Amino acid sequence: MTAENVKTRLEAEEIIERIEADEDLRLLISKISPQDIPYILERIPREDRGRLIRLLPNEVAGKILPKLPSEILESVVVEIERERLIKIATSLPADELSDLFNKLPFHWKKKLSKWLPTWKLNEVKPLLAYPPDTAGGLMTNRIPIFFEGLEVDKVIKEFTVRLKFDEYDTSHYIYAVNSDEKLKGVIPSKELLLAPRDKKLRDVVSPPLAVVKPGTDQEEAARIVARYDLIELPVVDDKGKLLGAITVDDVIDVIVKESGEDLLKLAATVKVTAPYLAAKITDLVKKRVLWLIMLCLVEVVVAFIISSFEKVISATIALAFFIPLISSTGGNSGVQTSTLVIRGLATGELSLRDLLRILVKESMVSTLLGLVISPFLFALSFAVTFQLWVSIILALAIIIIIFVVNLMGGIMPLFVAKIGIDPATISAPLVTTVADAIGLTIYFLVAVLVLG
Repeated sequence: MTAENVKTRLEAEEIIERIEADEDLRLLISKISPQDIPYILERIPREDRGRLIRLLPNEVAGKILPKLPSEILESVVVEIERERLIKIATSLPADELSDLFNKLPFHWKKKLSKWLPTWKLNEVKPLLAYPPDTAGGLMTNRIPIFFEGLEVDKVIKEFTVRLKFDEYDTSHYIYAVNSDEKLKGVIPSKELLLAPRDKKLRDVVSPPLAVVKPGTDQEEAARIVARYDLIELPVVDDKGKLLGAITVDDVIDVIVKESGEDLLKLAATVKVTAPYLAAKITDLVKKRVLWLIMLCLVEVVVAFIISSFEKVISATIALAFFIPLISSTGGNSGVQTSTLVIRGLATGELSLRDLLRILVKESMVSTLLGLVISPFLFALSFAVTFQLWVSIILALAIIIIIFVVNLMGGIMPLFVAKIGIDPATISAPLVTTVADAIGLTIYFLVAVLVLG
């Protein structure tokens, strides 16, 4: 965090203190960055959010409203006067207004639809036709589109005029279409200004590096933008008609959001839409309790496995000393593999076609890991128990456990992806719990075979 960011964050904390102390805020708010207003709104009581939002200029309020989580947005919108809300919403770009609509409760969507001018509603309606987590819901339709048969000189003049009147949400590229509005090519606006003025637009544009359909998942669209280093990604329908474009700033928001969701899944926590401090305690409990109950049920299987080998443990009590070690080593090894595979699937490095390659690579990796760790555990076990056979059992079992659990950790995400579930759902706690069951079964079976 830079010194300037630290200063801004300290000012935000001061605003929070002044709201709580009921002091004058207008001067201090004028110094704060709009991007830090959501940070403040998350940390102040619901009744104080209205006070703060009423002090913000309309242009600042317009910047922050589409960025607010739905839980906070609802408590803020009710504090804004009708005419002011209409003015703010009308000034928003179509894609940001679409984000605002998607986060509002149904009754507020209905109200805002009635209040907005017809021209603004017509501008945003095409975007609202697509789910918010798709390319269509992410795109903006206010982009520079020109007929391919126009001369470059005419395109530049018209583009400049429209730019002055703020008709575009983005102006990095000029898009050329034919009479059927099908995308024929793109050109950076900088290159267009340097192109020969007497040439046709079709002669200076290039085919787009990539396009997506409006139904494409936003995460896939983000991967395409990253793969081709794009500033904008055109969105076309099944017939090739240009509908809009996804900008890189929206892609960054998607990457941050998706990575946060995957992190929650890896921790066996269902997605929580509200910021942590603003989330209701009951919501946090609901999101977490089902996973914990399910993992408890899986752990019952582990307890059953241990009880099934009661005679073996009774005969050689030292075997019980290393149950936690077996569980943690096998579980951690499986989580390492599954995390690598999930990351590969998320970034597009891996696909279902790579199953055989993953199995071969993990077979080699897990064998080497087992051979390296086995002597270490043998020495550790002998130093603790002074029992040769227990040390041999542990050394042999850990080689087999790491091999089997690593293959499981590599296969499970692929299997889940195959049936249409997010691979991140195979979270660390679930992999660890399954690895416990597999690892302890192998451990005790090896003990039975070695001890007879």
